[in-house]
Amino acid sequence: MATLELINLSKRYGKKVWGAKGVNLKVNDGEFIVFLGPSGCGKTTTLRMIAGLEEVTEGKILIDGKDVTYLEPRKREVSMVFQSYAVWPHMTVYDNIAFPLKLRKMQESEIDEVVMEVAKMVKIEELLKRFPSQLSGGQRQRVALARALAVKPKIFLMDEPLSNLDAKLRVKMRTELKAIHHRTGATTIFVTHDQSEAMSMADRIVIMKDGKIVQVGTPDEVYFNCANTFVAGFIGTPPTNFFKMNVIRSNDEIHLKNEYIDIKVSEKVKKALERYNKDEIIVGIRPENLLITNNENEAIFKEKILVVEPQGSHQIIAVELGEQIVKIVAPAFPKYSADEIINVSLDHERLMLFDIDTEERLEGI
Repeated sequence: MATLELINLSKRYGKKVWGAKGVNLKVNDGEFIVFLGPSGCGKTTTLRMIAGLEEVTEGKILIDGKDVTYLEPRKREVSMVFQSYAVWPHMTVYDNIAFPLKLRKMQESEIDEVVMEVAKMVKIEELLKRFPSQLSGGQRQRVALARALAVKPKIFLMDEPLSNLDAKLRVKMRTELKAIHHRTGATTIFVTHDQSEAMSMADRIVIMKDGKIVQVGTPDEVYFNCANTFVAGFIGTPPTNFFKMNVIRSNDEIHLKNEYIDIKVSEKVKKALERYNKDEIIVGIRPENLLITNNENEAIFKEKILVVEPQGSHQIIAVELGEQIVKIVAPAFPKYSADEIINVSLDHERLMLFDIDTEERLEGI
């Protein structure tokens, strides 16, 4: 397959609007990279520049060390699967897959062998004589996938290929795509705004905001070692609970306090806070790290339940602290109900602290 390197890659629309700015990334041979971020963050723009479908304003694109920044798309040896499937309606499934191979002047016997191979890989062998109008959305997406695989590209590009599928099929296709990647070893760039999709599929996740990369890491790294409040709030369902709190230093103890919460920090956190010279801080606590307890002495706050959201395998408890709704992920049992008073403690090892001004994660936490 191939390596990919983006060097200061930028795209400007008009004189002032940057679709992507200063994107620097190295993708290893055979790696599955997911670009993740909200709409308008630059992930699709970056993907289209790699494909050659978007003109580069600044920077370079290297594939296997070769500068392809200004090469035509067909000369880059990449394949792209679009959100809209982009299959040709007047061709059968077989011909859709075979068409790019015919353009390469391959022998009929060789084309037939490749078509059958990729059709089997994506499980559409029985659909080869049908036309796209006779297929479901999921089947059409498999055709697009097979067509992209057939040309054996150096790099496989996918722009939100599962977003038009229903929830159940999307989860199934996630698993199949990851299995196909494992079998082919194809270097893959996958774009999505769905963080659960990114977490389940990626070797590394590239999180983007406002046209820039804000963090690159494995799913565990971006989840447990978030670079800033944006990443901590974007990754995870329900999202991270954030609290602005005062740093109270008294004798040999440090407490993080606001009107509703009082956290006596652990020794590990205390050492990190020794280097923090501000009186306010942002505290991030993921919903699964808030724990309902019978021990009032362990509690960081006590509050009445606002609503309970049953999820089968677990339940989400929402409480209201002033104007802020705080969510807690609790086991399926025991069952809780609205208006019940609960004591809430936390897993101190999973406490996240962010600078009040920069919103960057404090080192050592």
